[in-house]
Amino acid sequence: MTNKDLSNLSQNCRDLIKKHLDKTGKTINALAVESGVHPTQLWLFMKGDRGLTDSSLQKIGEAINKK
Repeated sequence: MTNKDLSNLSQNCRDLIKKHLDKTGKTINALAVESGVHPTQLWLFMKGDRGLTDSSLQKIGEAINKK
């Protein structure tokens, strides 16, 4: 990770989540339920209207990495 990655952290997270959704065909709501994050919070984050806490991002990361 570089300094530039840190300054673009939210966008990088959105890109990773979108890539996962596209790859799996899941919806934002399905990922929210799997991760325990409120669907509205995730939806607003994906639109760029709101941020997410680091703990919410961690929950999403754990859900994405489940096999």
